Amino acid sequence: QLSGGQRQRVALARALVNKPALILLDEPLGALDLKLRREMQVELKRIQKQTGITFVYVTHDQEEALSMSDRIAVFSEGVIEQVGTPADLYERPASAFVARFIGSSSILHENGRDILLRPEDVRLEAPGYSPAPHERSMAGTIAEVSYLGPVTRVTLCGPDEQDGVTAIVPSRHARGWRERMAVVAVWPEEAAYPLPHRQG
Repeated sequence: QLSGGQRQRVALARALVNKPALILLDEPLGALDLKLRREMQVELKRIQKQTGITFVYVTHDQEEALSMSDRIAVFSEGVIEQVGTPADLYERPASAFVARFIGSSSILHENGRDILLRPEDVRLEAPGYSPAPHERSMAGTIAEVSYLGPVTRVTLCGPDEQDGVTAIVPSRHARGWRERMAVVAVWPEEAAYPLPHRQG
């Protein structure tokens, strides 16, 4: 008769009652709806801070990992790709895998290097736009427009149809963008992060 959130609270209480040094939470919120998951995230963080017990939290939800963690380890095929703070992994990923796994990203190929570009750093302009000296740009065609409420995700195909760029723009500024429209993606030079070369 208990709801999913109530069952998770009971399981957590049973784990806490003996005051362990560490608790492993393996996808603890995976079966809950979005609203309840967010409520439980707040509850878990409050309990962790109140008790001081170390929580090892396993999740495939990148947003949940960023919001819940002090330190994150990203695994790929049983190998740790990177360990760091949420900001480290999002802003300075150690590999293309981490860049793709943590948050939304575009990876461009320039002069033999992989360049990371986050969608919040990209804006869209009409064809013929001339970028400022501190800006980079790529002409393309809109491949997909996804309305997400307060923001809209717009994905472009580049001229070679291989490199693409994704932009996240406020929905009130995205009403004119349609699939197959020609546009120019523009971003500040400092927003492009060169990914480290893989070793070995």
